Amino acid sequence: MTNQILTKLILYFLIPIQLLIFTFLVPPFQKPDEQTHFEQSLIISKGFVSCNKKSGNTVLVEKKYIDFKKTPYLDLLTHGKGKLPVSTFLNDLFSNKQNDQKVNFNIDHLCSFPIISYLPQAFVLTISSLIRLNPIVSLYLGRLFMAVLGYLWFLYLFKKIAKNYKFILLFVFALPMTLHQISSLSYDVLHIMFGLTFFTLIVNNQSKGVMNHAPTKYLKIFFVLFLFLLSKKIGYEAFVLFLFLIPFEIKPMVILSLIFTPLYFLSKITGSYDINSILTNKVFDAQHQVSFLLSDPLNIVKVLTVTTIQRFGFYLQSLIGIFGWLEYGLDPLSYLTYGVFFIYVIVSINLNGKHILSKKKNILLFIGLFISYIFILLLGFVFYTVKGTLIPGGIQGRYFIPFVPFIILLIAQIKYYLDLNNFHKKISFKVSPILTNVLSVLTVIYLISATFFSVANRYY
Repeated sequence: MTNQILTKLILYFLIPIQLLIFTFLVPPFQKPDEQTHFEQSLIISKGFVSCNKKSGNTVLVEKKYIDFKKTPYLDLLTHGKGKLPVSTFLNDLFSNKQNDQKVNFNIDHLCSFPIISYLPQAFVLTISSLIRLNPIVSLYLGRLFMAVLGYLWFLYLFKKIAKNYKFILLFVFALPMTLHQISSLSYDVLHIMFGLTFFTLIVNNQSKGVMNHAPTKYLKIFFVLFLFLLSKKIGYEAFVLFLFLIPFEIKPMVILSLIFTPLYFLSKITGSYDINSILTNKVFDAQHQVSFLLSDPLNIVKVLTVTTIQRFGFYLQSLIGIFGWLEYGLDPLSYLTYGVFFIYVIVSINLNGKHILSKKKNILLFIGLFISYIFILLLGFVFYTVKGTLIPGGIQGRYFIPFVPFIILLIAQIKYYLDLNNFHKKISFKVSPILTNVLSVLTVIYLISATFFSVANRYY
């Protein structure tokens, strides 16, 4: 009963209210790279498909959008710690003055972004343009649409996922950083949701025996994995290994692998123009970074070790929530509360025989996570790190959100093999259900309030 009340509090109060806070209280472009994501959504809504040349690519857009993204006080918010001029902003929010003159907008910096990740946002901006909403309202409408889409999608997955794994899904989606990104125009929205969908399919089929006579199940898992990988540039390719956590028949796996692999690599060729610009970037010398790593294998070990030691705390904190342009976050008690929730999820998972992975599959699960972590760090080191620095630049905790359900799954498996379920029963003690429910209500109210004041104090 206690679990049910806590679940309902999180599902129907904590998550929706925090989504609304992150949707409307955060000013425009005050989420990571949101201006760029807005631009990408906008040009897709104007019919952009892909760049045709290495430079000089342009799309016709209304001048009101160009003026919007150059708004001085929004630019100051992005690059400093000023407050939002509320009266000026409200005048702009409700203004009907719009310059619909079409101008050429250079899109060379957008050539490699995955189009599939922006289709819902582009749809909203298309509707907004047809009914002549001003750009600020259009952005907020896009945020709201993505928040509602993500929330409904999550509720569907929560209903479908096997009972023993519900709390894993709930924890990942309820993270403030997840909700911060779900309620944005970022490509993180679809990426996170495809990641949670992929996890749901894996754990649901892992406990049902060999997937025989069900080709649609194989197709569904491969298709969701394809969309998950396609929704970001690169970095998560090792997630393919998680396919082998489920019992499968060889023939459909081979057939779909032969279709999946060339199709995936073909889809990535479209970003070649952007990769070329990164390789010739004067600030981040990718060729020098690769030469440094390959000159001595110990350099790779050094980069990974130094980064993990020095940045682990930041990755963990920003996974829970460091918002805006990594400039403000939650209070210590809120971080501690989410840490306790993480432990509570692990303790609450009681796996039985059909949910247990073999030791070989647990090793595979660990290897998949480890390779993904290494790959993301090395990509950051090669493409976004200045020469002479060992710690990769540009890596944030939000990049590891798709890892979290698989990490919890691995810890739950280890707990089973160490027989910690019996240990937990021995040390368990009874707590009044009324007291537990009151504490749950107070905790949810506190987390909502802490999030509200955190955002409000930053911008208002």
